[in-house]
Amino acid sequence: MLALQSGVLERDTRFDDPTRLRAERDSLAAFLVGQSALATENEQLRSLLGLRQRLPPSFVPAEIIRIPDRAAVGFFELSVGSADGVRPGSPIVAPQGLVGRVRNADARIAFGIDWMNPEFAASAMTLDGQVYGIVEPRQGPGGEPMLALTGTPRHVRLRNGTLIVTSGHGGVFPRGVPIGRIAGVEGTETSWQRNYLIEPSVSPSEMDYVMVLGAPQQTLEGVDMAPIWGIEPTKPLAVDSSEALPAAGNASATEPAAGGTNAAPATPAPNVTRPERRGPHLLGVPVKPQTTPGQ
Repeated sequence: MLALQSGVLERDTRFDDPTRLRAERDSLAAFLVGQSALATENEQLRSLLGLRQRLPPSFVPAEIIRIPDRAAVGFFELSVGSADGVRPGSPIVAPQGLVGRVRNADARIAFGIDWMNPEFAASAMTLDGQVYGIVEPRQGPGGEPMLALTGTPRHVRLRNGTLIVTSGHGGVFPRGVPIGRIAGVEGTETSWQRNYLIEPSVSPSEMDYVMVLGAPQQTLEGVDMAPIWGIEPTKPLAVDSSEALPAAGNASATEPAAGGTNAAPATPAPNVTRPERRGPHLLGVPVKPQTTPGQ
């Protein structure tokens, strides 16, 4: 009887241990999941704080609050309003780059659209300031939300991975804010332009904590903000794909002069010093070719 009683007690203890261990494991798993979300939020806030320290004082931090049934079309609420200096049309940025703009603002809240909204458009350019276009939302392969750079010249081809930034034209977005990188050519080429798909710098999952450009916005007119994101042009990024003009020039140079062997020899071409294709420190300002004196 004593042995039987001891066996019953041991059996209860053995069954109790797995139940207790399972409960402890579930509690630990729930804690780790919560800590993971907290770590991600902490990383986003640190990045936002770093951006805030580099931006002018007219930027104000804000939290994006997604509106049910309207998040898919890029419409959201902001935790700041006109009392904080936010105005309709104010740009919205994140540590990764451009998010969107404010659509309308009340005293304590505001409503904005991001780059996924059909109303979104921005004047954009390559980092070297040689190619300009308009950025619009697109649906990429597999229904993935992307952007498109439209209206670029057909004779200029951009490499995949080329960084696209805001141009500052239009008076909405400051110059030099990262938009995304070229991911490929969109559709077929027309007779005068070429369109490109862009992989946005800011993904929808990163649109939680942002910076809104407050008043006065005019203080950034003509200011290049690319250095704030740590980007600086090093060499021309656009590749000129037109080869007809150089080919025609070579053909005319090697073709014999009209009139047979008695024709006068051709006059040698003037000695022209052609500088390297690059702009000065201010982006988008072309350099005029310099010729030798007397030419």
